[in-house]
Amino acid sequence: MPVGTMGRYVDFLIQLIQFAGVAVASVAVLVAVVRVAVASLAGERSRRMTTISVDLARTVLIGLDLLLVSAALQAAISIQKADFIRLGVVAGLRVALTLLVSFELAFRADTASDPGESRWPRPLRRPAPARPVTRLVSGDRPAENVWPDRARLGRHG
Repeated sequence: MPVGTMGRYVDFLIQLIQFAGVAVASVAVLVAVVRVAVASLAGERSRRMTTISVDLARTVLIGLDLLLVSAALQAAISIQKADFIRLGVVAGLRVALTLLVSFELAFRADTASDPGESRWPRPLRRPAPARPVTRLVSGDRPAENVWPDRARLGRHG
């Protein structure tokens, strides 16, 4: 750890950022629980659950970003193995949660009940290019397909 006044300010800043990250994630969980309760009372929990969970994940990502910043600052000012392990764990959690949110959104778009509701564009239907027609003449014989023999790789049978 750095010593002196500058070191105290950096330590205070790191602790403040860590507190903000935990506070954001905690408030997100509390808000999600209240939203689920309200949706349950209204009878539309099954319809709104995906939206609530994606919103929760996005907000927790903000909290993880703050924790990632504090871990990066901690690793930058201190050369200890534990700080780098902590930085790696927080970064891994951040990447994993980002992937899960992306998969959830893609799944939601692909399984939309209304075809117009999907976010993915329809594929372009382009005509296949015309292939030149090749004809065998009397002297030509069809080419031998050697791939099945090569695929056996010396196995007989």
